[in-house]
Amino acid sequence: MRAIKSCLSTIVSYPELLQHEESLNNSQGGAGSVSACYDVMSWIAYLESLDDVLDMLKEAHENINNQSATSKKDHVARTTTLEAAGRTFRISPILAPGITHTPAQFTKEIKQLIQARIMVGERSVSLLPGSYKLWKNHLTFRTGLLDMSSGKNNTGSGGNKDLQKI
Repeated sequence: MRAIKSCLSTIVSYPELLQHEESLNNSQGGAGSVSACYDVMSWIAYLESLDDVLDMLKEAHENINNQSATSKKDHVARTTTLEAAGRTFRISPILAPGITHTPAQFTKEIKQLIQARIMVGERSVSLLPGSYKLWKNHLTFRTGLLDMSSGKNNTGSGGNKDLQKI
C-alpha cells in the first residue's frame, strides 16, 4: 500500500502525468462509448508520456554526472535547470535557495518515477490483459531495466551506474 501511495504521489507531482491519471480515473463511458480506462490508446499515450519524461531525466542525469566527473569542485553556479512534464528541476551539487534537487535527490526522483512507470504498466495490463500492445510496451520497458541493471546499456562513461541498482 505504501509503494502505491509513493508512486501516485510521484505521478501527481508532474502536471502532465496527472492529466493522464485523471482522464483514466474520471472518464465515464457514455452510451456506446468506452471508458478511457478500457481504451488501449489512452494507456499507450500515458505510458509513452512517462517514457518521454524518464528519457529526459536520464539524459540530464548522465550530463550532470559527466559534469561532476570533469569538475571536482562543487559550486552553486553549476546549476542545471530542466523542465519535464510541467515540472521544473533546478539541480546543483550544493543545496541553496532556489535549488530543488542535489544530484543524489535527482537520482532518487528518477528511481521513484521508474517505480511509478512499472506500476502504471502493471495497472494497464491488469485492466486489459488481452492487449498485445500494452503487454509489449510493459515487457519492453521491464527488459530494458534488466539490460540497464546488468550493464549492457553502459557506454563506459559510468553516467548511470547509480540508476542501474533499481
